Amino acid sequence: MQFVHIGDTHLGYRQYNLDERESDIYNAFDECIDKIIEIKPDFVVHSGDLFDSSEPSINALYTAIKGLSKLKDHGIPLYIIHGNHDIPKRSSKRTPFSVLKKILGDYLKTFVNKKYHIIRGEKEVFIGGSDFTYRSTIDDLLKDYALIERESRDYKDKILLFHQSIYSYSNIPTYEIQLNDLPQGFKYYAGGHIHQRILKKLNDDANGNNGSGVLAYSGSTEIINYDEYKDYEKYGKGFYLVDLSGKDFDINNVDKINIKCRDFIINKNIMDDKLLMKLIEELESKYKPVVICSVVKGLFGRLEDVLKNRALYSRISYIPESTEKEIILNNQLGDIDYLFKEFLRKGNYDVNFIYGIYREVLSEDGNLFNYLEDCYSKYRPQS
Repeated sequence: MQFVHIGDTHLGYRQYNLDERESDIYNAFDECIDKIIEIKPDFVVHSGDLFDSSEPSINALYTAIKGLSKLKDHGIPLYIIHGNHDIPKRSSKRTPFSVLKKILGDYLKTFVNKKYHIIRGEKEVFIGGSDFTYRSTIDDLLKDYALIERESRDYKDKILLFHQSIYSYSNIPTYEIQLNDLPQGFKYYAGGHIHQRILKKLNDDANGNNGSGVLAYSGSTEIINYDEYKDYEKYGKGFYLVDLSGKDFDINNVDKINIKCRDFIINKNIMDDKLLMKLIEELESKYKPVVICSVVKGLFGRLEDVLKNRALYSRISYIPESTEKEIILNNQLGDIDYLFKEFLRKGNYDVNFIYGIYREVLSEDGNLFNYLEDCYSKYRPQS
């Protein structure tokens, strides 16, 4: 028995407000659907953020209906939870999943009213799931997890769907849950919300649980934020194919299925003619990449002419002329965020909490009071 784990498809997202980037999102989704049909798994799980908005555009809704109807036509059911982008801001509004349910019928299973489903076939598989929950109401999620753990005890093959950021497994400054908040004893934890791919074997806990469990974030299917590109170069984008057929299950039963995404050229500091020529060569080797880099003013004119013809989108910042010594120093300093996090780790500080404060203070949209209130609400004593 095999299944596919996919998530964070963000249909309708328009990076830089470009039609081409919206099309890239749809093309990535379509390519995933085609590859899934080629594989023909027993079922698919989607770990949230199918759409980028709870009120998706016609194009986004059409793409979802077209792709998921293909799965239905090939007899492949879909089990899906709501990510934070799928949930309406007002409870009186329906989610876009209600439209999909009308079209797909029993081939679309959600976890709104029932927190688990049982698949009976070659194997009996328990699938538990709960929609995204904000930290301010995390107790409701923990109640769902307690129910799921209790109802799953008689099953050997069990999967959990969740759309939350877990402390220490995320580069997102804030997190909603700890690893030990998840229901215990599941074979596969299918995560969403984090756009980078993560695949970890879970260690045994004090009671011997989770020894063969796998924690997995399948990641987004396209580049949502430009700083995801390095992770894409290293780990790829797409989905996971999970094999439950054998008697034993471990991380080796999970395969990455990759697709091609838009190329990005990022974090380049163009200080001289040699570096400029290297950038131009890279531009010419890629099809319409997104370019985000810095350049000394004296070289911008030559670069601008190339960008007009070769780049889909560019964001160029100016940097002052630097001496060779300053360039070396800049290279040694590397990523300020990374160094800051390393400093916090070595001091045994709560990295995510303090880094979250740092990001809220620096961000134009940050709200430090709400962030601290959120953190306090999770840990304050219960009366």
